[in-house]
Amino acid sequence: MQGRSAEKCVEAEIPPCDSTRPSLRSPSPSPLPAHGPTSWPTSRKWLATFILSGFAFIQPLAETMLAPVQLQITESLDITRAYQWVLVNSLILIGVGFGPLLIAPMSELYGRKRALLSASAVFIVWNTGCGLSKTLGQMFAFRLLGGFGACAADAVAGGVIGDLWLPDQRGRAFAVYMAAPLLGPALGPIAGAYISQGISWRWVFWITSIVSTGVFVVALAFLPETYEPRLIQLRNRRQALKSNAGEKDCEIGDADSARTERKRIWDLLQTNLQRPIRMLATQVIIQLIAIYMALLYGTMFLFLYMYSVLWTKQYGQSPTVGSLNYISAAIGYIAGVQFAGHLNDKVYSHLRARSINNRGRPEFRVPIMLIGTVLIPIGLLWWGWSGQERLHWIMPNIGCAIFTAGCYICSSCVSVYTIDAYTKYAASAMSTNLVLRSNFAAFFPLFAPYMFQELGFGWGATILGGGFTVVGFGTILVLWFWGEGLRKRSSYCAAEDEEFE
Repeated sequence: MQGRSAEKCVEAEIPPCDSTRPSLRSPSPSPLPAHGPTSWPTSRKWLATFILSGFAFIQPLAETMLAPVQLQITESLDITRAYQWVLVNSLILIGVGFGPLLIAPMSELYGRKRALLSASAVFIVWNTGCGLSKTLGQMFAFRLLGGFGACAADAVAGGVIGDLWLPDQRGRAFAVYMAAPLLGPALGPIAGAYISQGISWRWVFWITSIVSTGVFVVALAFLPETYEPRLIQLRNRRQALKSNAGEKDCEIGDADSARTERKRIWDLLQTNLQRPIRMLATQVIIQLIAIYMALLYGTMFLFLYMYSVLWTKQYGQSPTVGSLNYISAAIGYIAGVQFAGHLNDKVYSHLRARSINNRGRPEFRVPIMLIGTVLIPIGLLWWGWSGQERLHWIMPNIGCAIFTAGCYICSSCVSVYTIDAYTKYAASAMSTNLVLRSNFAAFFPLFAPYMFQELGFGWGATILGGGFTVVGFGTILVLWFWGEGLRKRSSYCAAEDEEFE
């Protein structure tokens, strides 16, 4: 209890800045409009959501564009073992998994925009370095370091969506945000295949960096800060500068006040950086969701890794022609976006209207999550067995579309549930499941070739689908029947459901 109380005291402080020390604050700062950014004009909220989606598009693009240039990179960097190529693909996911543990709490300390732009700059630098790599070791290092910046949008998405949108609007907003990043796994291999036909493999990295730089410039110019404590801090600073109070107080500050300020900043950093780890260690809901998302993303990346193998091995297609089959993955993602985006908020509003006192609950996201959990094993079985039997090429594509639609529906519902349940600390809460899901996505492909080689595509897909079904339905049952009780025992959740009234 003492640790929890201490954390609340520290978190009550406004993020550190010279103009926000107790002696520098305006005696009566004017408050922001009620509910802060949620009261902004809709056009401004959509602008921030679209720009965030642009950042999110870069990550899956960087993760999946390498498949068609495998031969070129293998020859250029003297790759001799299969696991080395898997690491070239997967090391970025290690950075993507651990990066949010730093970026998300920093966004709750210094603001969403600063965290997003800083991480994006890190990605641009190291991803460009991948294109300049002369050795396999350099490629490993740059891919890993690039991952710490590639996760920029994932790290702050929950916080930004929670900052801007009310609970009955978040399903649609998250669907729009996820439209671009979910097209990345489909468009990445196609773009990589055609780039590799005309120019060096190095341009696969450089073109990604160019696109990321374009999004960075747009965000620098047009993305507003959305985190309310940061907005209050900026407003107080402007008032202090306007009244020249900041300059006068800085002149009379002494060494003791400077040491006090540095200690306060250090306490804030410790609290914010430790929060994601503490949440993962103590919150049952976070642990359950993290396992669910880890298995979901591990299955999805293993599927995407084996998808091109199916077309080259079973159907004898060239890498360029085979890459076009990823269009079916894009169709599935788009269908999932439309389905989840339209139904998520409608089902939420319907269940809220039927509830006592018209109060919403994060658990109202679970019914749509059930649909996605059913579609995933159906899609896997359809894809695996039709490919195993070499049926007409349209059949595995249909299975792929069903599978990817289910992946999006599940991911969307879990993400919006997390935002609803941990609104104030949404960025930290979502960063916790990124750790497990990215590591699963990175290491699942290590055993994929061996499993499918021994069992075939049919039985390999059956094992994946069966494992996900058990974990998926178990998670749904716990969230629906016991989710509210678990939230009320948490000091991090909106246990009183004040925001949902």
